[in-house]
Order: sequence, then structure tokens, then C-alpha cells
Amino acid sequence: MNKLCTAAGQLGIRRGDLILAAALLLLSAAAGILTLVIRPEPACALVRVNGTEIARLPLDQDGTYRIGSGNTIEISDGKVRMIYADCPDKICVRTGEISAIGQSIVCAPHRVVITIAGSDGKESHHDYDVITN
Repeated sequence: MNKLCTAAGQLGIRRGDLILAAALLLLSAAAGILTLVIRPEPACALVRVNGTEIARLPLDQDGTYRIGSGNTIEISDGKVRMIYADCPDKICVRTGEISAIGQSIVCAPHRVVITIAGSDGKESHHDYDVITN
């Protein structure tokens, strides 16, 4: 520690600066680990057609699922994506993978909505729908 303080002193860094930097580094590492531990892992993809839930697909089981006659979704590595849609715009396919609670893929022409839900079945961590200033 003395050699470090001596080298730092030559650069104009004081011992208190080093202690503060080390404390901030430890605090940020602890916050990162705590976030990973506390954050609930997504448990399933809720599939709705015309507003009616037709399936709850677990994200820990990889697979390909056909929805109606025009859509196919894939679950892989805890992520969901629309791999096929016969709609003209294919926005749902271009959405890509989703994996965070509350994220959705929407195919408007077929009225299909896939939403990630948490292990408690909720689609959000919050009890509110909108935040305004």
C-alpha cells in the first residue's frame, strides 16, 4: 500500500483519493451483484390472440411454436422471437428477441401479442400503468 501511495503521490493523487476510489469500486460491484440476485428471472411468454391468452410458454424450455396459421415463435436461451409471419409488414419478425419482463412482440394483422411475464406471472415489476410529470 505504501508503494502504491508513493507512486500515486508522485502523480498528485492523495491517499484519501485512493480510498474513495476503492470504496466506490466495491460499492458498484456490490450493487451489480445485488441487482443480479434480486432481479426475478422471466418465467414464461404469455401468448394472446385477440386479447385471449392461449398459452404460457416457459422460457427455460427451448422450442418452436406455431400460433394460428400465420405466426411461428421460437424460444431459445430464455429469449423469444417471432421467426415467421405471413403478414405484409413483418414488424413482429423485425422486432427481434425479447427477454425482459414487460417486453412484447406484436403482430397487429393477426392480433397476436407475446409478452414476457415474471416468475410471479406478472407482466411488470410495477403496480402502475403510466408515469407522468
